[in-house]
Amino acid sequence: MSDGTQERAKKNFPYNYPEKSIDIQSRLMTLGLMPQHMMLMGAFIVAYGLFETTLERALWTLSGESIEGVRPFTEKMLAADQFRMLGKGHENLSDECNLILSAAAYAAADLHEYRNSLVHGYLCTYGPGTVPSFMKNPHWHGASGRMKAVGDAYIDEPFQDLVLISIWNLFALVGEVEKAFSDPDAQGRIEAMRDDIARARSYANETRHLRSLVNHEKY
Repeated sequence: MSDGTQERAKKNFPYNYPEKSIDIQSRLMTLGLMPQHMMLMGAFIVAYGLFETTLERALWTLSGESIEGVRPFTEKMLAADQFRMLGKGHENLSDECNLILSAAAYAAADLHEYRNSLVHGYLCTYGPGTVPSFMKNPHWHGASGRMKAVGDAYIDEPFQDLVLISIWNLFALVGEVEKAFSDPDAQGRIEAMRDDIARARSYANETRHLRSLVNHEKY
């Protein structure tokens, strides 16, 4: 924002929102969240949202059900069930396409866990000069009885780059699945994404596997 725009904002708004926004960003940086972390976190969340909404339409295609005038069946499905449905593919898709969708489903499950830890986890800071992380379902203060496992989202290098690449590849894939039976070239494009989806599965699995090792103090 230019100096002139900031001056006009001060005159038109008694509450100086640009200054307050900068102050909040500065406070987050004192917790170890540097601008590049916040930028990549935002990019991942946006890309995950694109994947999530496109996945729903892709599942409508795979089901072959008409949703016109009715509540979509996907609205009541858990994410895990959506991923399983994606992984099953379709009998009218090639074997190669179905293998790619199966790999994508595994990657999606890992990235879903990362996303939930990032969005719903506690911010854990480790002191000056260190990169914080986000922990979901911690057993703190003697609490017991939690049914869900602890989950972490690490945001230092290379994790954020890996998960961003992974979710973007899945978003591109489900976009093609949505057109699989209406565009005669869509299946060929899905088959051409074999390496991208294998990469997404590897990256997502590595991120989750390292997280598990840390939680069990083996890393």
